[in-house]
Amino acid sequence: MGPSRTIVLVTTFTLTTLLLITNTNGAMSEAQMKQAMKTLRGMCLGKSGVTTETLDKMQEGVFNDDDRNLKCYLGCIMGMLQVVKNNKISLKMVKSQVAKMLEPDMGKRLIAAFEGCKDTVGEDNCDLAYKFAKCIYVADSSAFIVP
Repeated sequence: MGPSRTIVLVTTFTLTTLLLITNTNGAMSEAQMKQAMKTLRGMCLGKSGVTTETLDKMQEGVFNDDDRNLKCYLGCIMGMLQVVKNNKISLKMVKSQVAKMLEPDMGKRLIAAFEGCKDTVGEDNCDLAYKFAKCIYVADSSAFIVP
């Protein structure tokens, strides 16, 4: 089993485990979702070479269009979540996971932002993930959950 497959399995296991310990309506709170995303952050931070300062700025809406490391960090995160694969955005799995893991109000906002940005294109997975993330932030910054 290759390293990429192992990482996907670990990520899936982590998110599944957190799903099993969620509140009574079966949805993860935003705080629980952010905690799950910390696992992904740890995996993608070193791979991409992005700085934590850059990530902090991104959370505030400051996107550096020239930062390849940031783009590949987002490519890593979205690749692990299978949002971006083969330079395409995949909403089918995202919708299913969002419905299972997030509270209904948060899920609706996130899906609406994703659907509004589904036609985003990029030169490669990194560029696509970056443009997609930026589009989501512009569409609804409160639905922007990136570790």
